[in-house]
Amino acid sequence: MTMRLLLPLILSVSLTACGFHLRGQLPIPEEINVINVKSSERDLQSRLVDALSFSGATVVGSATDALAVLDLRDVRYDRTVRTIDDRGKVNGYTLQYIVNFTVVNADGDTLRESTVVTQRDFNFDPDLVLQAEIEEESLREDMLTDLTQQILRQVSTIVSSISPVSQTG
Repeated sequence: MTMRLLLPLILSVSLTACGFHLRGQLPIPEEINVINVKSSERDLQSRLVDALSFSGATVVGSATDALAVLDLRDVRYDRTVRTIDDRGKVNGYTLQYIVNFTVVNADGDTLRESTVVTQRDFNFDPDLVLQAEIEEESLREDMLTDLTQQILRQVSTIVSSISPVSQTG
């Protein structure tokens, strides 16, 4: 009986000791745990707000109420031709999201300035346009999820011992 109780206890202690967290849940440093998210890309902004909240941060609507601002300065989605068939019709694209972002504290010091990129190859039959549109939208959703996780991982690594990055143009 004691062994049945002891095993789950040992397992849970070992998982927390190794830094295990549920996917998407990363600890947000206390110095920036009240954060404002700015972006013209509403879908990515919404996903980041949800992910930050899930990770324990308080997301506020105003930069003046925040300890830090996560500014998604440049969000670009590109679709470039990768392959064409023997009739000259496109049958493959490379889809790519590029996001430049900064994290600035309440004093205006840049804590993190970074670029994250995700891409997917997209093959399709040019005669099945509707299915291709649905598949491309599904890939875009997957890419947004990937971007959210990349940005969240970078935000979670900001610590007070890191001196602010000098601001550029």
